[in-house]
Amino acid sequence: MVRMQDQTDPSQMPDPRRLAILKAAFEAFSLYGFRRTSMEDIARGAGMSRAALYLHYRNKEDIFRSLTQFYYDDAAAQVAGVLARDLPPEEALDQAFAAQAGQIFDALLSSPHGDELLDTKYAHGADIATAGEARLVGLYAAWLQREAAAGRISLALSGDDPAALAGTMMAALHGLKSPPPEPAAYRAAASLLARVFARALRRD
Repeated sequence: MVRMQDQTDPSQMPDPRRLAILKAAFEAFSLYGFRRTSMEDIARGAGMSRAALYLHYRNKEDIFRSLTQFYYDDAAAQVAGVLARDLPPEEALDQAFAAQAGQIFDALLSSPHGDELLDTKYAHGADIATAGEARLVGLYAAWLQREAAAGRISLALSGDDPAALAGTMMAALHGLKSPPPEPAAYRAAASLLARVFARALRRD
């Protein structure tokens, strides 16, 4: 069973009942897929009646959107935490890429319904995913700018454009997901990608 971590900032954390619903929904979606999961499945997993579930969410699409938002909020918080530390560039990228994926993404890759769930994310939460991806790009771009200003890396290969480079990093990470690999294979590939980018950023 995946343990979704509560977010560090209490003001951004769902209330306990909603968090229980999101945990139950993620487990049900992973086991049965989005289409086959019912509100009854989610209610049962959350330990509540279906009527009580409808007091919090209108339908499973609404729940999936909240789950998508939770993932991006958590990923951004974890990545920001790593990049705020004074780490060598290679180690910073390695840890940030790993933190961005996290337990939820590992479980998604392990699910037989992973492809369907990734498709559902863009079918029902495209706006959330777009905003979440832009937020992550912004975090990496800000880190690149700080590292360059401190003289620890060079942005010359990107034309001194940290946003473009951050976008390329995200695109490369997404490329590792198709076709969906095993979690261990994804982590190894993401770690290799971190080393490649870090070495390309080295100052001559």
